[in-house]
Amino acid sequence: MSELKGQFLLIAYQAQRPISIVVLPVILISYLIGVLYSNLETLLVLFPSGEGEYSFQILEGLILVSVAVASGFLIVFALKKHLILVLKLFFALSFFTSSVCMLWIHGYLFEVTFLENVFWVEILTAVLGGIIGFFAIWSFILGKGGVKVKNTVVFLLGIAMGTIFGMIFSFITFITLIVLISLFDIYSVFKGPISEIFKKTNLSVSSNTQHEVSQSVAIGIGDFIFYSSLVTFITKELDPILGFVSIIGILVGIKITENMLFRYGKFPGLPIPVFLSLLLVLIGWLFLTHLL
Repeated sequence: MSELKGQFLLIAYQAQRPISIVVLPVILISYLIGVLYSNLETLLVLFPSGEGEYSFQILEGLILVSVAVASGFLIVFALKKHLILVLKLFFALSFFTSSVCMLWIHGYLFEVTFLENVFWVEILTAVLGGIIGFFAIWSFILGKGGVKVKNTVVFLLGIAMGTIFGMIFSFITFITLIVLISLFDIYSVFKGPISEIFKKTNLSVSSNTQHEVSQSVAIGIGDFIFYSSLVTFITKELDPILGFVSIIGILVGIKITENMLFRYGKFPGLPIPVFLSLLLVLIGWLFLTHLL
């Protein structure tokens, strides 16, 4: 894959091994964080609680998905208009602010939960977020970092963002979000923004041999984020046993997805792992609730 002006749009972990082996430490760490904060009740809500609460929670999920969808189409629009500098500035700002904010939230939650308001913890984690954000810009936007630096950034940001998403949303909001974003992933990869980005930038594996494709796979940061968030959410909100079940579902789904990827050259990373995981969790929940 040649270095092109749109190369920075491929925010992905470049794997030289089975995808499940790469994802496993991400979801195990997410599982541990879910266990650690199992009693945490902090929720991010856009609408106040009260009458019609479930409807508002569904609306929250729809709003979050709409933001993601709109962002994807805006990126494609900017590519068509050759606004590469604008895109780079947008991605650089997003990298830095999201990294600082997510790590700061982690520090804050750890501080108020375990350290009785020792304020310097959140400052240290915010600084760490700034460092990660710097390396994200340095490697992806400026193209200075090697594969190891990029992979480390994707790994850390995927866990940081995913675990926060898995802790701060209500049950209905989160399920709405992850189901709809997984459905959109199907459209995006085959017909939508991701497909268009590959066409506009020539970021494609179609010219590679089957052997080359099977030796190197790109796992998008969004896949890391939502695998992580799902495991954290199920573990924290339902039960550690069901959290482990969700891990099994994700790993089996990833293996199926990997086979489809090698067969077709591109395949959405979210739908099969997410839906299989949710199905197994539902079966496990019914078993634990009604049969034990």
